Amino acid sequence: MLTIRLPKPNWGKTWRAMIEIGPVRMIAKDPIFEVLPAHIELLTSRGLPYELVTLRLRRPEKRRHGTAD
Repeated sequence: MLTIRLPKPNWGKTWRAMIEIGPVRMIAKDPIFEVLPAHIELLTSRGLPYELVTLRLRRPEKRRHGTAD
């Protein structure tokens, strides 16, 4: 899966184009979405703006075993 950010002024038009291809998952309110390579091809061919984003994965905190101070 690829991750993209959509510009807010063009969000509606771009969103409608993407859901024609297949499911899209919003993963942040920025708006950031997980998409398929086919979505990128569609956006590029229609000249719709987007930005590829790399997300930093947060590692879950390790549990500390012991007693509280």
